[in-house]
Amino acid sequence: MVASVFAAIATTARQRPEAIALGQGARTITYGALQGFLAACRPYLQGPQQVIGIATYDPIEAALADLALTACGHISVHLPPFFSATQKAHIIQAAGLTAVIGQDQPDLPQITLPAPPAAHDYLEDFQPIEGAKRIIFTSGSSGTPKGVVIGETQMQTVITGLRDAIAPDARDVHLSLLPMAQLLEQIAGLYLPLLCGARIEFCAAALGALSGGDPQPVITAMTTSKPSTTILVPALLSVLVAYLKSKGIKAPDSFRFVAVGGAHTAPTLLEQAADLGLPVYEGYGLSECGSVVAMNRVGALRHGTVGKILSGVNAWIDNGEIVVSGPSVMEGYLGAPAPETPWRTGDLGRIEDGHLIIEGRKDWLIVTPAGRNINPEWVEACLGADPRIVAAGLWQTPQGELEILAALRGDITPEHIATHLAALPSYARPTSVIIVPANLPNLLKAGGGIARNMLSDLSKTAPKFPLTYPAKEYA
Repeated sequence: MVASVFAAIATTARQRPEAIALGQGARTITYGALQGFLAACRPYLQGPQQVIGIATYDPIEAALADLALTACGHISVHLPPFFSATQKAHIIQAAGLTAVIGQDQPDLPQITLPAPPAAHDYLEDFQPIEGAKRIIFTSGSSGTPKGVVIGETQMQTVITGLRDAIAPDARDVHLSLLPMAQLLEQIAGLYLPLLCGARIEFCAAALGALSGGDPQPVITAMTTSKPSTTILVPALLSVLVAYLKSKGIKAPDSFRFVAVGGAHTAPTLLEQAADLGLPVYEGYGLSECGSVVAMNRVGALRHGTVGKILSGVNAWIDNGEIVVSGPSVMEGYLGAPAPETPWRTGDLGRIEDGHLIIEGRKDWLIVTPAGRNINPEWVEACLGADPRIVAAGLWQTPQGELEILAALRGDITPEHIATHLAALPSYARPTSVIIVPANLPNLLKAGGGIARNMLSDLSKTAPKFPLTYPAKEYA
């Protein structure tokens, strides 16, 4: 799978065997050692294609397992560390896992891979086996994970498009902060840097920072590794911006490209990030289309858009909906027929001067009793720059009133929330706020945002407070 990536690893191993491929704190794996590891894994993973899980909380071990399974032609399935036990059990059954790498699922047969060799000059040649796939499970809006099957064609198409957009090279250091279970990090945070002979630095503490933990380890990783690229979701960007502001410091000047996606990013947050030295570029995509459809890029950044469509990807607007066709569209959902083409994303948008503008989900659109159309993400983004609010979800009650849920990692009053929302026109202002902790099980999606299937139940059970706005009326 993605033969060009493994060919590039072999080339770098021959030309620069001492160059660091993967690092995590004091642990480093050179390109020579990585090539030796992949060759040594063959006896452990030989035989017919299997569906094998990756169940480890250690990001560097998850990356090694992903590379080994891919090189040996198997079907890899990450068991996301942020999924519940029930969701993981669903994945195991739905995917039909035959074995697992890692200790998180002791009831499955375990595969223990060899450790990468200590020497960096172990350059045994091997040929990757074609036909590897990966099944990406996303909770989506229902909370029940749905498997997206991604093959060689999808991976190669998006990797090539991102290479054209980001222009990575061997001088780059990519700081991997998102879980390896996410397709975006697999493609842009693992395979793309290795294709270019770059270094990848992992930070195991990033997931904790996103869940309300201390962000200092992430800042330390930034300072010590001097990264040039990284990928964030808006909630993690908000945490890092707030921390940098509180300490009166800026991000390392080594950054040249910080990608953000997974949910709408508040314009004020983007402005604050730029002031702190974070060159943020918004992108857009979904697992069903290889994780990336469009991306802003250096020299062509246009705020308020998610950039231009990736090269090799076909996308257009049909009756207001974003439609994608071609080689980046998934092979299908697990256990379902091949998808219809072109693929209708369910996302609303428009294209201006070649740049894609996202206008929200088609099935999330709220129509008020007065006939006003409201995109929930427009309202929710007003809270996105406050680091105490991890995510927000707007919905309309059966009585036609607007309510907004705020998932918090810190103390905040309804008055503060009303202040953030006060600039909205009166028809779009929520009448009340539901306040819940951000660590509520299954509330947050991995890519950012609220699991909207929970909003109705939380509206009935969670604390609710009225919102009072200034007397001034807005159109």
